[in-house]
Amino acid sequence: MTARVRQLRTATAKAIPSGTDSGEASCRETGWVRCLGLRQAGKFFMDFAGFLQSRGSCPGALCVLFLVAATNVWAADDPNQSCLMCHEDPALKDPAGRSLFVNQKQLEQSIHGRSGLSCVSCHADLEPVKDFPHAEKLSKVNCATCHDVAQKKFEASVHHQARPGEEADAVNCVSCHGTHEVVESSDVHSKTHPLNQPETCGACHFSKVNGKKGQGFVKDFLQSTHGLALSKTGLANSATCATCHGSHAVKRTADPTSPMAQRQVPNTCGHCHSGILRDYLEGVHGQDFAKGGRDVPVCTDCHGEHQILSPQDKRSKVYATHVALTCARCHDNEELVQKYQLPGKRLRTFEGSFHGIASAYGEANVANCASCHGFHNIRPSSDPQSPVHPARLPQTCGQCHSGAGEKLAQIKIHVLDPKAANHAAYVIKEAYFYLIAFIMGSFVVYIGADLKTRLRHRKSQ
Repeated sequence: MTARVRQLRTATAKAIPSGTDSGEASCRETGWVRCLGLRQAGKFFMDFAGFLQSRGSCPGALCVLFLVAATNVWAADDPNQSCLMCHEDPALKDPAGRSLFVNQKQLEQSIHGRSGLSCVSCHADLEPVKDFPHAEKLSKVNCATCHDVAQKKFEASVHHQARPGEEADAVNCVSCHGTHEVVESSDVHSKTHPLNQPETCGACHFSKVNGKKGQGFVKDFLQSTHGLALSKTGLANSATCATCHGSHAVKRTADPTSPMAQRQVPNTCGHCHSGILRDYLEGVHGQDFAKGGRDVPVCTDCHGEHQILSPQDKRSKVYATHVALTCARCHDNEELVQKYQLPGKRLRTFEGSFHGIASAYGEANVANCASCHGFHNIRPSSDPQSPVHPARLPQTCGQCHSGAGEKLAQIKIHVLDPKAANHAAYVIKEAYFYLIAFIMGSFVVYIGADLKTRLRHRKSQ
C-alpha cells in the first residue's frame, strides 16, 4: 500500500471521535479508506469538517478540507487509485477465499497499463458505479471489446469447445495470457513467450487433459530436440506448441484445417525446415503427397510428434539401428504393398543380409535404408539422381567400401529367393551350414563320450 494511503488511513482513524454510531465503528475496524473508498472518504471528511466547525475548531476543519481536496486531486490524477485503495491489499480475498490482490507495479508495466487503459476499461460494468465497495459479483471481462479478431478465432478453436462443466469454458484468455500482468508475447516474461509456452500449455496438458495417447505423450515434448532447445539452450526460435498447433485457432488434428492435420504437416514443419521440405517434395513420397496421396508418409510418421529426437539419439525412430523398422511400417505392410504394387518383404530381406544382421546386433555404422536410398529426397532406382541407380551404385557403396567397383555394386541386398538369385552362393551357404552343424555335433558327441569314459574310470577306482 502506498505511503499516501497509510497517511490517509492513519489520519482518518485518529480523527474519528468516540461515541460514533455502529456504521462508523465498523469502518473504524477495517480502516475508513478501505471501507468507503475515496469518494466515501471524501464525503466523511466533509461531514467531519462540519462537525469540527460546529465545535468551534476551525483550524481542524480547514485541515480536513485540505485532505478532501488532496484526495480528490489524487483520485483524478490516477483513475486506478479508487480500485487500488482496496485491491492493493495482499490480504484481500473474496468470500470463496480467492485473492483479489492487484500488484500495482505489474499492472503499470503491463501492455494495458502502458497503453493507458484503466481498471474500468476492462471491468466496464464498474464505470457508472459511484458507491464503493462495489458488488461482489461482477460481469466477466470481455476481451473481445478490443481483441475481436482473436476472439473470433478462439471461438472456432478446440479450447472454446472444451467445457469441463456447464459453468465456464475450460480455457479462456486468462488461462494463457494472465490477468493484470499481461505483456507482449515477445517479452521473455510473457506466459506466451516461446520459452514459457511449454509451462503455460502444460498447466493443462501435462495433468488435467488426458488425450487418447495419454498425458505422457504431450509431456514427451520436454525431452524432445525442440523442447531441449528451449529449456537447455534458450533458443527462442525453436518449435513450440503454438508453432505447430497455432495460437488462438487451435484445432483438433483430425480437422483438415489444423496445422497438424496429415495433409498440413509437411508445410507446418517446412516453415522452419524449408530446405528439407524442398527435398521431400522432390522425392517419391513428396510427389505422391502433392498428388493427394493419403497413405504417403509425412514428417511425423518417421520422426514422431512430441517426442522428436536427434537421429544420433538411440531412442529416436530414425536412429541408425531403428531406421529399418521405421521404414517397414509401410514397406512391410502387405495391404500397402499390394495397393501400390511395391516390392514386398523389405524388412525380412534386409534382416537376412550382412547389413541387417549387424544392425540387429546394435552396429550403428553399418548401412541401413537411408544409407543407400537417402531420406528426405528418396527417388526411384530408375531415376539417374537416385543413389541406388545402377550408374551411381559404385559411388553409393564406396561411401563405406572404399574402392568398390561395379561388381560389388551388383550384389543384391533384398533377395527373396537366394537360390535363384545366386546359386553358387546358396550352395556354399548351405554347405557351411551343414558343415558347421556337423563339426559342432561331432564336438558334442566327443565331449559326451569323453565324460562317459571318465565317469566309468572313476567308478572302477
